[in-house]
Order: sequence, then structure tokens, then C-alpha cells
Amino acid sequence: MSEETQNFNEESQDFKDKLEREAALFANAEEAKVEKVETSTKKDEEPKTSLGKAQRFQEKTVDDEDSLASDIGWKNVPIEYLPSQGLFYTSGTQLAIRAATAAEIRHWSTIDENDLLGVDDMLNFIIEKCCRIKVPGKPGTYKDLKEIDRFYLIFAIRDYTFKNGENKMYVNASMDDGRDEKIEVTKDVIDYFNPDEKLMTFFDRDEMCFQLNMKNGENFKLYLPTLGSMAFIKNYIKQKQQSQANFDKAFIKYAPFIFGDWRLVTQAAYDKAVQDSYGWSVQKISVMDKIVELLSASVNPQIRYNTGAGEGTAPLNFLGGIKSLFLISDIFGELV
Repeated sequence: MSEETQNFNEESQDFKDKLEREAALFANAEEAKVEKVETSTKKDEEPKTSLGKAQRFQEKTVDDEDSLASDIGWKNVPIEYLPSQGLFYTSGTQLAIRAATAAEIRHWSTIDENDLLGVDDMLNFIIEKCCRIKVPGKPGTYKDLKEIDRFYLIFAIRDYTFKNGENKMYVNASMDDGRDEKIEVTKDVIDYFNPDEKLMTFFDRDEMCFQLNMKNGENFKLYLPTLGSMAFIKNYIKQKQQSQANFDKAFIKYAPFIFGDWRLVTQAAYDKAVQDSYGWSVQKISVMDKIVELLSASVNPQIRYNTGAGEGTAPLNFLGGIKSLFLISDIFGELV
């Protein structure tokens, strides 16, 4: 055999080996594709217990279980620390807050303290921007928060914004020895919510509301107002007043306590509730009036402090106005 022929045969064999290797790789790849398709087909053939979108939402919820405060600057607030103690929220609800930014404080500085509706909007603005909430089973929003918990969270955000003591607030407190002493106001010294013990006997933990069963057979539920429900009612009143239209002012007293989920408070649902209220018995009206009265009296933010020999209370007030929550009162102390 000539050397030229031998070289040709060797090159041919190398080329053949190369083709076989590439063919084997191609075959393995195709086999993997087939297996993937078959596996996918088998999954499709299995009975489905939930929709795909719902499943992905659940997976995301699990994956994000610890992500509520995972971003830099956010920190968790245990829901049991709230004035409501978490009793009126779905089990597993999570909260996180962050400090207010300079841009948000700049917007806060435009607040008109004589405009009560404007003050309410500004408080909600801070909550919306600086608070995250996760409610199991549905997208959470600041509107899910109970109104009684708002001030605690405002102070928590404030404390976190001025964590180096740049904007301390004080109240004058009377001590047992007759002295007046300044007590620093933080979220932890404020007593926000003290429900009547008798009222709590009607509380249903599973339903997260007050379950009222009457001797005449009437049964109904009352809920703590949410920020979402209150926002709807506030806007409803505002629109009626601007258009000079009549509306049932007596029902306004009970409306915030009737709706458990702000998402259900539509114009149609509200109008129906008003119509239904005309059929309430005297007994039901009397019970509702008393429960709402007790709930309203339970919300009385005040400062609790140690007097030396016991505990004292002082009214929660803002010497520099409500603006001083996020604006430094003693600003001249910052000047050289």
C-alpha cells in the first residue's frame, strides 16, 4: 500500500469516527427532548387540582416568604406588635416598613393641618409608601391595614426615619413627687387600643370580627374598619357634599364596621347596605350602636409612663403640630 493511500485511509477513518460521535450526540439530544415531551405530556394527563396561574402565585408566595424585608432599608414588624395584636388579620399576614425618604418628607411638608381630610390623606400617603403587607391568598395593600394600627405604624416609620435621634418628641408628664418630667414619645410608649373586656367576649378569631347573635334570631358581624373601607366612605361623603346631594348620614356611623373586606365596598354594595339598614329592628340598631360606641371609645391614643411608684398617662399631643412627626421641630439646633 502506498503512503498516499494509507494517509487517505487514516483521514477517512478519522472523518468516519467524527461523524459517529456527532451522530451519537445528536441522538442523545433528541432522546432527551422526547423524554421531556413525554414527561410534560404525562403531567398534562394528570388530574389538575388548581389553575396554573394560581399555582405559580402560590409558588411565588412560598419563594418570597422571607422577601418582604429582604430589600435594603426594609425591616419586618411582627403583626402581634400592632395595637390590634394581629387578631383582626388573616393568620400569616406579614408587615415591613422602611424610613421615609427626603422626597416623601418634602411632600409631607405641604400638609394643611386645618384640613382634616387632607391630614388623613397624608397619613395614608406615608403608610402607602413606607409599608409593605403580605396577606395569604391575595395581593396585600396598605388598604388592608386596620385603621387602629395606622398611628402605630406611622410612629414606627418615624422612629426608623430618625433612628439617630434627629427629631425627638416629648410630652410633659407629672411624677409622684410633684415634678414635671419630659417623656420621649416613641411608638412603644403610646397606648393605642383598649377594647372593653365584655366586647371581646363576642370576638370570633376564625372570622376575625365580632359575631353578634341576638335572641330574636338576628345574626350579624361587625369588623374593625380598614384603611380601604374608610377611604371609600370618606370619598363618598366628599362627592355627595360637592354635588350637594342628599345621603343617609345616620348610616355613616355604622358603615365602616359593616364591611370586612374593602375590596367589596363598591357603590352598589354600599347602596344595598343602606337599603338593608332600613329593615333593621330596634334591637339590632341598639346593639350596633352600643358596639360601635364601645369600639370608638377603645381607640384613645395616650402616653403611658412610669411615675416612680406607679403608672401615669398623658394625652398624645404634637407641640409642633402634626407636621413635627416628620419635620424636625427644633430646626435651629441644626444651624451653626
